[in-house]
Amino acid sequence: MIRITSFILTFLMASVAAAQAMEIEKFDNMAGPDQGDYIVVLIQGAQKVLVQSGRKDLAGKIHTLFTTTIPGDDAPIGSVEFERNLARARLADLRNLEKNPQAARLEVEDAMAVTLKKNGIALPTSFYTVASGFRPVLPPKK
Repeated sequence: MIRITSFILTFLMASVAAAQAMEIEKFDNMAGPDQGDYIVVLIQGAQKVLVQSGRKDLAGKIHTLFTTTIPGDDAPIGSVEFERNLARARLADLRNLEKNPQAARLEVEDAMAVTLKKNGIALPTSFYTVASGFRPVLPPKK
């Protein structure tokens, strides 16, 4: 319950800038390669906004998080944690909709922000617009 609450709080704090972010439901409808491309845009965008805000050190931490793999794992630490947080956000999103069908939807950026925050990387609110120009290339899932 506490983890779900953290997603909701992150969402509420970023709701002003979130108009440009992607709802999880829309992300889930994208083809796999487009989802992967979107995540790369978020990672690179997070690094960019941190560098622009004078936090090159934190941008380096993101690089390390998403390139370091624990022996025996196939994916980098950051990718594993992000996927776990995205799954939690999906659940929180569904629970919010059950309570209120008009509730604002959680976004992929929320899961990324939580992942980074748990690793000591706080993002400026400008992060929520880094992928605003992203357009999927492939047809959506059916």
